[in-house]
Order: sequence, then structure tokens, then C-alpha cells
Amino acid sequence: MTYLDYTDRDFYLAIKQLLLGTGRKVELGRDNYLCQAGDITTTLGILVSGTLKYSITATNGRERIISFAFTGDLVGNYSCMRNHAPSMLDIVATESSIIYQLPVEQIDAAIGLEHRMKLSEALCYQLLKSTVNDYCQSPEERYLALNERFPDIHNRMTNRTIASYLGITPESLSRLRKRLLTRQP
Repeated sequence: MTYLDYTDRDFYLAIKQLLLGTGRKVELGRDNYLCQAGDITTTLGILVSGTLKYSITATNGRERIISFAFTGDLVGNYSCMRNHAPSMLDIVATESSIIYQLPVEQIDAAIGLEHRMKLSEALCYQLLKSTVNDYCQSPEERYLALNERFPDIHNRMTNRTIASYLGITPESLSRLRKRLLTRQP
């Protein structure tokens, strides 16, 4: 799934062009934070290279990856931004990444209220769809969808990172990959 699955292409391209044309370039090294849990953020960006992970620290102290952002995705903690609330998530680069971002107020002024609502609705739908998939799809189905969207994921992320996203152990991921490889013609 990409952002384009939740809105029309022209709208996405307009937001993308706005961010690339007037946004501030932010370069993150591997394991650098775009946002930490507890921060109040005010910017939305577009990821032009690299990969980000959205994660939380569970009560047992372990990291749980909620989502990834890949090249072309809009990035930030939009709902917290809109509510002036602290982020519940860490947003961290899993590899060197480049983002162009703007303060949300500047985006609002450029796109107007109707498009602001369209952006909010698309991002809300994306979050809902992801949550439903977490509950209704097996780790194998989620892995196949992730691999379809990001075919070289194993060259750019550790098994531990992928397993955390799937909610399984790295050993279970290895068994899953092996089982899928033996099924292929």
C-alpha cells in the first residue's frame, strides 16, 4: 500500500510538489530520529530517499514497529500534529534518508481547507487499513504485502526489524521465508 491508494494522484502530486519546491531538506543518518515519542511536532514531509520506521516501546521494554515509510511516502505524525499532542511514536531512519518538510501551517495556507480535509481523511484511512490488517491478516500475508511493496527489504533491513513489524520472532521469520521459498515454482 502506498499513499496513492488513499487519495487521487493529482492531489498527491500537488502535495509532493509543494514539499519538494518549498520544503526544508532534512538528512537523517541510520538510527537518527525524525521524531521521538513525547515530542510535539509541527511538520509534515515527503521521504525522497531511504526508509523510516514508526515504532513504540512496549511495556516490556521491547520495540514494536508499527509501520514503515518508503521513498515517496508522506512522513510525520499528522494526527498528533493536528491535535497539538505529543507523539506516541518514534520515527527513526533505518538507513540514510532525505526528507523535505514544511510546517503544517504553511501546508494549510498553500492547499486550503478542502485539501487539508482530504489529506486528513487519506492519512486516517491509511492508519485504519493498517490496523485492520494487523488484526485480520496473518504474519505471512503481511510479510507478502510488505515484500511486494518493498522487494529488496531484506537487503536494507535486518530480520529483527522485519520480524518486529510482523509481530513475530526473527526465528519465525526465517522459517516463514524458508517455507515461502520452497513453495515457489
